[in-house]
Amino acid sequence: MKQLLICLLLPWLSQGQPWVFYNLENLFDTIGDRGFHDEEFTPKGTKKYASIRYRLCVRQSARVLNALEQIGRSAPVIGLCEIENRSVLEDLINHKGIRKHGPWNIVHYDSPDHRGIDCGIIYKSDQVQIIDSDRIRYSNDSLQTRDALFIRYEFDSIIYNVVVVHLPSKSGGAIQSQWKRELAWQSISAVVDTCKDPTMIMGDFNDEVGLAQTKFFRDHWQSSTKPKSGGSYKYRGRWNTIDGAIANFSFQSRICDLPMLQEKDSKWGGFKPRRRWQGSFFINGYSDHLPVYFSKVED
Repeated sequence: MKQLLICLLLPWLSQGQPWVFYNLENLFDTIGDRGFHDEEFTPKGTKKYASIRYRLCVRQSARVLNALEQIGRSAPVIGLCEIENRSVLEDLINHKGIRKHGPWNIVHYDSPDHRGIDCGIIYKSDQVQIIDSDRIRYSNDSLQTRDALFIRYEFDSIIYNVVVVHLPSKSGGAIQSQWKRELAWQSISAVVDTCKDPTMIMGDFNDEVGLAQTKFFRDHWQSSTKPKSGGSYKYRGRWNTIDGAIANFSFQSRICDLPMLQEKDSKWGGFKPRRRWQGSFFINGYSDHLPVYFSKVED
């Protein structure tokens, strides 16, 4: 499959601070947590999810991040979603496949999501100095979902703000669920819209990434654009670009469509992400999403 390039304003020339975002497709531990619906990811659950499968999931996630390092898609800050808790991130950064690219550290907060999934960040602690971090909560009595994750940090003598999101899905219908994503964007914009330092919001938008998200922000905010073909997620034979970013500076974005992360799509044709699960069947893939690499365009 041809590599997909998403450009903003300039070609791939002068690149600054890079970032990576990756949806890890349900990186759960094997322990059931009271108050959350994570029963399927336990040894007695429908997925028969015991320690061996868990370790394989961690290994596969580490292999992807290692592969990105090998092809020059290294980033000092990596945003992740569909992770259950801090412990799975600890196992990830301690895996030999990624440990050698560290030292790594973690930013994580528990969310009220009904399944118990959160957003998280891993970062290279010898390059990044965290100044502040917090969660941006938009859950309420009608919506129990994952918080956005905010960090403020210094890299190469420049202060940056990053927000990692995993917005509410279209479950129940795109139109019927739109209010959930709009509520999230309103809450996020209230926190970061007036930030003067370089600020990026990256993640799984559960909607096509584009100008629709920038309407919640001031005019200087920009969005990654939809590629001419392909995307980060394939649904019913159609590629969608639901993983991306918006920022208050010029940036470039590339979907990391490594051959190892894809397989032939026998039903719809072409290729599709080599996912971790097919229903309740563990197929030892990587994720149903492809990772995305971002780079600030230097003036």
